[in-house]
Formats: sequence, structure tokens, C-alpha cells
Amino acid sequence: MDNKKKRSSVRVWRRIIQVISFLVLPGLFTSIFYAMKEIYSAALAGNFSFSAMLPQLTLFLGSMIITILTGRFFCGFLCSFGAMGDFLWFLSKKTGNKGLKVNEKADAWLKNLKYVILVFIIFGIWTFHIGSLDNMTGPWAVFGMYSKIGSWPSIQYLFTIGGFLLLLIIAGSFLVERFFCRYLCPLGAVFAIMSRFRLFRIKKDRSKCGSCRLCTSKCSMGIPLYQYDTVTSGECIDCFECTAGCPRQNARANGAPVAVSAVSAAAMFGLVYAGNTQAQMVSSQTPAAVEVRTETGSYADGTYTGTGQGFRGETKTSVTVENGNITDITVLSYEDDKPYFNKAVEKVTAEILNSQSAEVDAVSGATFSSNGIMESVANALNISYTNPNSTLKSEGHGHHGKK
Repeated sequence: MDNKKKRSSVRVWRRIIQVISFLVLPGLFTSIFYAMKEIYSAALAGNFSFSAMLPQLTLFLGSMIITILTGRFFCGFLCSFGAMGDFLWFLSKKTGNKGLKVNEKADAWLKNLKYVILVFIIFGIWTFHIGSLDNMTGPWAVFGMYSKIGSWPSIQYLFTIGGFLLLLIIAGSFLVERFFCRYLCPLGAVFAIMSRFRLFRIKKDRSKCGSCRLCTSKCSMGIPLYQYDTVTSGECIDCFECTAGCPRQNARANGAPVAVSAVSAAAMFGLVYAGNTQAQMVSSQTPAAVEVRTETGSYADGTYTGTGQGFRGETKTSVTVENGNITDITVLSYEDDKPYFNKAVEKVTAEILNSQSAEVDAVSGATFSSNGIMESVANALNISYTNPNSTLKSEGHGHHGKK
């Protein structure tokens, strides 16, 4: 296979992995980021447990190890947010738009914004609880709702803070290639730090380049590649556009890009599977305790059904009331992604049974699923509950409720 075909095969392979990732794991970005949050929050609260945190540790630390070995393959190949940016930039070029030219100094300064955002999230939101990203204030939450083919929610979620930020990111992606990845992505900031130590690098002999600088103009992250013999920048996402566009075949990776990307993608998918499997094992081994009540409660006896708005759509539950107390909650159907829903359902239902209230703490990293369960129970019992993910207030539909 000649060099031109090799370069073309890398491009095709990258697009194939991006499409598969977008269809199969559109929420991988948030899964890794929330795994990081849960590990940090548990350590901060002093209740960190290795066994309880094993799924989060597997996903987060595993992705960091992959990044140290191979660089930011996640950003270049697996991230759905990145794939969206690539698609929007492709559309922009097809319409004749040349984009916004950002000079090197301004680009380098703007790239520091993602580190500022990361620090604010860790200390401002996770540590001192100034605001929240769990509901409709984060653009990736809104993106996740609209990223699954064939199950789009109503347009109302675009009229939230997260929706507004997402629209700004989309607009920016038409003007600057990989706009979000370059300047705003907090997880990208983490990967950029870790990838500085990577073993897999792109190299070129500058003495053979002349005044070409085509690799720099092709770089989707705006790295001034003409300054490097070995690309050490943490901004590199291993898209290989520089190696594909080099007319002298001077820019090259110290390894086979197709093979390395395939191994990295397989390893990341394996981490997700292992994390989900471990999460199910942890949940089954440590069932949530439910208090047995003997006193008479305030609800009307009977079995009722209700619905609530989850992440992907409607969650439907059956609620049983005996002696005035909620004694059983059975999920009849849901449309959310299984790993997130499974993470929420046992804890939320147990807390509802213990508190005898539909309003309990949501499970971090599965807030939407948690709120959908709570709203469906409130709807079944015909009691008031406002789902922060919905513009509608649960008012119930049955003849039941409190005594």
C-alpha cells in the first residue's frame, strides 16, 4: 500500500470510529467526567471506598492511562462532542465559509480558558457548590438529549442555560475548527495535561520542511507544528491531518496510526463495559436498606401508575401503598440509557420508601434518571412535584393521593 492510500485509510478509519462512538456511546464524555466528579466528591467528603468506587476508577483511571500511552485519541476518535464539531466544520467549509482566522498568540491565550473552566468546576461547583451542572445548565446534558438518533425530545430544552450554551458552541464550531475542544472543554483540559507524557507522538524533520507550513494549516487544533520536530503539545488530538496532508511525507507517527487507534478504541470500549459490569455487581452486592414501617401512613391504599420525564423520554412506575405507606415501587418502562438508569433506580426508590416522599436526593451522574423516577412516583400518588429537567409540573392523573 503506497503512502497516499495509507493516509486515506487513516482518515476513513477515524470517521468510522467516530460514527460508531456517536451511535453507541454518545454519553461517553459525561461518563468519564462524572466518574472524575464522583471520585473527587467521595474523597472530599471522606467516604471514599475503593470497592464502591471501582466502576468510576476503572473508567477514569483507565482512560487516563490510555491517554498517557497514546495521547488524546479519545478527543480525536471517540468523543461525540468532537465528532459534532468536525461535522459542523465540514458543513461550514462546504458552504464556502473560510472560518474565523485566529492568530497564534490569541489562539494560545484562548486555549487557557478550558483550564480556567476546569478549575472553576472542581473548586467552585464540586467543592463549594456554586451552581450545578447536573440539570439543564451544562451544554453536554442538552447535547446528550439530542444526540441519540430517533429519540429527540421537544425543542424546549434548547431554551435553557445548557441549551443556550450548546447553541453558542454550535455557532462557534462554524467559525473555528474544533471550537469547543480548543477553548472550552474541561475534560479536554484533563486529557491535555495527561497527554504531555504520551509515548505515541508525531514527528517530522523541520530541516526538510522549507517554508511549507501545510501541516500547521491542516491542524484541527491550531498547533503551530512548524515549530516542532516532535509534537509534544497536549493540544494534539491525534487526528493525523498533518501526516495526511504533508506533501513530502515528512510528518509521521512513531507507530501505525490505524493499529494504535484501533487498540485505543477497543480499550476504551472495554473500559466502559467493565465499568458498567462492575457497577451492576456493586449494586447487587450492596442493596439499599429499606426501613419496615408499622405506623399508619398518610397515602390512600392501592396500586397506582405514574409517569415522569427522564433523560431520553418517559419513565413509568407502579407504586403500591399499604396501611397508608409506600411499600413498593416497580419500574414498568423507561427510555433512558441503561447504565445511567440502573445507577439511579435502586438508590432513589429505596430513599423514597424510607422517607415516604417523592422528593429525595438525586444520584450524581444520573440526575435526569433520578428526577424521572421521582416525578413518576409523585404522578402516581397525585402529589405535587416539579421536575427540574422539565417545564411541566407533575399533577397526577388518578383518583388516589393522601388521605
